[in-house]
Amino acid sequence: MQSPHTVSPHTASPHTAPTHTAILLAAFGSRLPDASQALERMRERTCALYPDFRVETALTSGTVRRHKGAQSRHGRSPEDILKALRKEGVTRLAVQSLHVIPGDEFRSLERLVESLRGGPGASGGFERIELGRPLLGNREDIRRVALTILTVLPPERKPGEAVLLMGHGTRGKANGVYLDLADELRALDPLVLIGALEAEPGLAAKVDELRGLGASRVHLMPLLFARGVHATRDMAGEGTNSWQAGLTRAGFACAAHVKGAGEHEALAEIWLDHLQEAVARLHEAVARPAS
Repeated sequence: MQSPHTVSPHTASPHTAPTHTAILLAAFGSRLPDASQALERMRERTCALYPDFRVETALTSGTVRRHKGAQSRHGRSPEDILKALRKEGVTRLAVQSLHVIPGDEFRSLERLVESLRGGPGASGGFERIELGRPLLGNREDIRRVALTILTVLPPERKPGEAVLLMGHGTRGKANGVYLDLADELRALDPLVLIGALEAEPGLAAKVDELRGLGASRVHLMPLLFARGVHATRDMAGEGTNSWQAGLTRAGFACAAHVKGAGEHEALAEIWLDHLQEAVARLHEAVARPAS
């Protein structure tokens, strides 16, 4: 399916691309090699959409960065990349979060971007910098994601079979985004549920809900950007603590699908739309006359 995105009218040939504009894609990251495919694919699509921008990637998880090493393309922090871009003459920058919810990782990225606003005189800041919101950044996003999830469910799912999405979970009110998404999904398809790995509602609550729905077979899917450790081990792993093992012990037949959200083209489009909005704001800011 052809992407609905169109390249900005400000684009130029890659061979004549100016160096003062850039895009940074910031993902949580994963220690698993296969997980980098989602980020690489997003980078390729971004380069195709914005050939006049330099495109970089960074990981927000310090644990993952330490595992990969600073010399790896995917072993650098957003702060390191932004400082390097500024030093190399980039003056206008769009930063796109590849997180799912506006949780701790996104808020840290948001604070970093804010610290670099105000031009070169503001502690090495950029003339213009804009941040694209995560997948579930606002109420409209939640509704759109719910509708989109229904288009990427396992094709082998039969009537009466349930789908349980695994989100990461976070502290504080940002975790309520999962509850809002659960409400939207329930209204569209009561057999599509979402739980959180490191917050509530967790697997135990979802088991009770699945029993109440009378489901006998459950399809597991991660609502995580990439197929990292959480998807392959915590959700679909053979260990006794995985969600798949827990559902099996509870008496459900279970099928796990580890494809990350960023690997589904329809969901990736939502992140790209958020980037498009950030780039549009960047151009508007540049075009706006000084007061």
